[in-house]
Amino acid sequence: MLLKGALHLHTTLSHDGKLSLDELVAFLKNRGYAFICITEHSYDVSKTDMQSLTERCQKISSREFMIIPGIEFRCHDDIDILGYGVTEPLDSEDPATVIAHIREHNGVPVLAHPTVRDYPLDQEWVVLWNNQEGKFLPQARTFRRIWEFQSWQPKLRAFYGLDLHRPQPYFPIATVIEAPENSRNEILKALADGRFTLDSPYLKLDSSGKIGMLKKAYIFTGSALFNILRKLRG
Repeated sequence: MLLKGALHLHTTLSHDGKLSLDELVAFLKNRGYAFICITEHSYDVSKTDMQSLTERCQKISSREFMIIPGIEFRCHDDIDILGYGVTEPLDSEDPATVIAHIREHNGVPVLAHPTVRDYPLDQEWVVLWNNQEGKFLPQARTFRRIWEFQSWQPKLRAFYGLDLHRPQPYFPIATVIEAPENSRNEILKALADGRFTLDSPYLKLDSSGKIGMLKKAYIFTGSALFNILRKLRG
């Protein structure tokens, strides 16, 4: 079955989250999503917070709507690494240690904000497109960064996330997976294996981040026009 999901979400457990878990679920469930991956800021939550969130997510999840809690880990140099499916906090600011921790707990590590911040790069990090980097179309710089990463790590996947903290700004970006059932394990396995696609009103992409010449011209021209309009609006 095809399952429509939303990645990289925050509730009021994060200092900048404006929606409670119940409000977040209602907001996205009403928009046709079948699963969501929450990633609370590591510096905002305790082990007890994550245990409570996990229990609540398990209680209100169903085969029709699955909620997967996780953590957005803050490392040195303000490097943020998403741990999809990981609820165990870690007292470390080393990215390699955080990534190993996520994998040890059967989670999916994803580098957040790859073009917003000037991260020092590492060949083990995975990339993510957040909607603040171009909610209508991915920015040209996002693809250039993905291709740069893939030049030394060809199997890197391009993830498509919302980084949603509040109802607005919101744009209907979805990560669509194919899985035999709507369950935590099947969703995380599909994400880890790269068996997902981006679905948005303006663009459809697979997890490789590869685009043909026509789509490249469309994206690069469109992102440039959006940037110009954004600057004019001021």
